[in-house]
Amino acid sequence: MDGLLALLAYLVPLSPVMVAVLAMLRLLPSVELTFQLGRAVSVASFGLMVILGVVVVLHGPLVSPLIGIGEVGLSLRLDALSVMMSLLVTFLGSVLIQFSRNYLDGDPRQQLFFIRLYVTISTVLLMVLAGNLWQLVVAWVATSLALHTLLVFYPERAQAIRAARKKFFVARIGDVCLIIAAVLLAQTFGTTDLGMLREAAVNALAAGIAPTGAVVGALLIVVAATLKSAMFPFHGWLLEVMETPTPVSALLHAGLLNAGTFLVVRFGELVFLNPAALVFLIVVGGLTSIIASSAMITQSSVKVSLAYSSAAHMGFMLMLCGFGAHTVAIMHLIAHSCYKAHAFLSSGSVIEYVRNTGAQKLNQVPHPFALLANMAVAVLMFLAVATAIGIDITKRPAETAMVTIFMTAVAYLLVKGTTGKAPLFVISRTVGMAALVTLAFFALEVIAEALLSSAVAVYPPLDPITWVAVVMAVGAFIIVMVLSSYLPALTHRPAWRAFYVHLKHGFYANAMFDRLLDTFRIAR
Repeated sequence: MDGLLALLAYLVPLSPVMVAVLAMLRLLPSVELTFQLGRAVSVASFGLMVILGVVVVLHGPLVSPLIGIGEVGLSLRLDALSVMMSLLVTFLGSVLIQFSRNYLDGDPRQQLFFIRLYVTISTVLLMVLAGNLWQLVVAWVATSLALHTLLVFYPERAQAIRAARKKFFVARIGDVCLIIAAVLLAQTFGTTDLGMLREAAVNALAAGIAPTGAVVGALLIVVAATLKSAMFPFHGWLLEVMETPTPVSALLHAGLLNAGTFLVVRFGELVFLNPAALVFLIVVGGLTSIIASSAMITQSSVKVSLAYSSAAHMGFMLMLCGFGAHTVAIMHLIAHSCYKAHAFLSSGSVIEYVRNTGAQKLNQVPHPFALLANMAVAVLMFLAVATAIGIDITKRPAETAMVTIFMTAVAYLLVKGTTGKAPLFVISRTVGMAALVTLAFFALEVIAEALLSSAVAVYPPLDPITWVAVVMAVGAFIIVMVLSSYLPALTHRPAWRAFYVHLKHGFYANAMFDRLLDTFRIAR
């Protein structure tokens, strides 16, 4: 990377924190100036990343020289993955800065909020653009600490403080796992450059050699990722951070939770060296996705429902990483981030929407033959679209499993929209939406493959144990779809009513975690 491009690239992660420093030194005397300068910097960073992205597409990955001592310092790696993540962060950052201007208007501590927000955005950018292992680790820890200052922005709110402390405890365990993994990787491969680490992992995969340090490091990396992404049973803090400012909730659910998926994808080839790590991702991610998505529909609070939704999506993305579908996981990450940011920023309008539209839950129970017919329609729809655009969904086993889960989701959509005495326009709209979802799925997969194939790990050949985990995960999603379709008919039975109550409380995992923390605190 030449000097000008390196200088421009460094401006992206460093400019927000520079604005924060100016505000802290009282060189920006007003809240409005702090806001205007921060917004301008964020928008300019987005535009700059677009330009750098074009350069990466035309000339390949770019790496800046290391600024530091030895192998410890600041360096940036620009490839398809880091560019796409940086575009997402700068775009959402611009939206959140603008929203915070109105949301906190009149708050006497609004300038402090902007300072903390800018620092958080900078740490996230330093993480996704990291070119060496130590910068990634330091930025990983810094993102958590910066987010903590936002979570406790209102210190008088006891529930927010308690949730932040729980998150702080879980995050520190993840930090320790990542630090140990980094030490093991540096000792095993003799380098901290992320590009060289990836090449070393690729060579080890090709040779069929899995160094012990790399195997243990891979497992610690996926543990750190699951803790960062609020996987079951350590997801409870995510449900309780509802008393923070809404922009913080949007930043957390649309941004920082995604760090776990990014970490696994960034070290994709390394994770492939340890089949146990893949199985761990499939089991933990799949279990979280199933439990959280089921518990979500039992919640009366809009924000808690959205929190369960985030946990479900995080689990699904990590499960995709366990399948080896890294390109699809990243595209899912980007789509979910944009959707969830909008969902939180507009959460106050949901109740009004339901009241005005009369939206109600569909409690119709499908006939067994109707359920089978809708599943058949979903399968035919996927096969038709895949054949039309020339995609062989049987080419890679992990991809087949992933497509099966998506077909199950489309079948559930068809079941809910075509059951009972639904009007013809509702049925036709549901079928049209299912077709649109199918087209969007394959379109995103093709785009992801084209953009990210050179920057992320490819699908691995699955060993028998991983195969069993994949098949069990697919079967579990099918069973959950069937149960969700027939649950309305079972609620009159005491056992199912009790199950509904247990599900609503997340099977009390959060309560047990609270008791564990309280016991630990008393012991201290």
